[in-house]
Amino acid sequence: MTSVDELVAVVDRLLDPEHGCVWNREQTHASLARYAVEETYELVDAIDGDDTDELREELGDVLYQVVLHAGMAAHQGRFDLDDVADGVREKMQRRHPHVFGDEEAHTVEDVVRVWRAAKAAEKAGRSSVYAGVPRAMPPLERAVKLFERLEERGDLHAAVASVADGSVVEQVGADVGVDVGTAGLAVDEAVQQPFGSRVDVAWGAGMLAEVAVVHEQGIDPVASLRAAVTLLEAAARQAEEESAVAPDTTAPDPAAE
Repeated sequence: MTSVDELVAVVDRLLDPEHGCVWNREQTHASLARYAVEETYELVDAIDGDDTDELREELGDVLYQVVLHAGMAAHQGRFDLDDVADGVREKMQRRHPHVFGDEEAHTVEDVVRVWRAAKAAEKAGRSSVYAGVPRAMPPLERAVKLFERLEERGDLHAAVASVADGSVVEQVGADVGVDVGTAGLAVDEAVQQPFGSRVDVAWGAGMLAEVAVVHEQGIDPVASLRAAVTLLEAAARQAEEESAVAPDTTAPDPAAE
């Protein structure tokens, strides 16, 4: 039995209706979704920190999430971890025909072209090439993903311009409301929400245009912003240390009150 088999057995025991863990048994794919996101962010932190031990641990936590979701599905008779592995194995073989088939790809650009062609063939039944971009992605990452799809079709500049001039707002106002938690309100009503939850579409459009510019320059806006925020945190911690005041541990004198 491999270590992965042992992990599958542990998860199966946790989900056992009689002898398992009551917390695990009560979970759903939806209730566990946030943990998958959190563990993925922790994995990215470990990668950024170039810490081997942390990387191994965080990869294990992500693997546990995969095994747990697959185990829940198996208990429901839907699919199991082998089905998940088979699916992704077949996908990788299809998308690397230059390795597992007769296609030729001698450069990175060739590989990207072959990958995109194989992926397009798989998704031919989709109503839109943008259907595979998850709305749950953080907005900056989602924007970059959409930029890549728009570039493939030659529509990037026109799409960004339509957001900037407001011509697309009336068509998708409801979708904007869903994304920002103001569903049921028109965009002009959403911007009037209390401070802290207001939506400024014009500001967002300007930011989107800036991101499009740096994306076209070959700059990774996500990694760039993450690096800047990391520097901000370092500056905040430094300021905190420099202004730190020893806490007052003197017991209060009741007679002085």
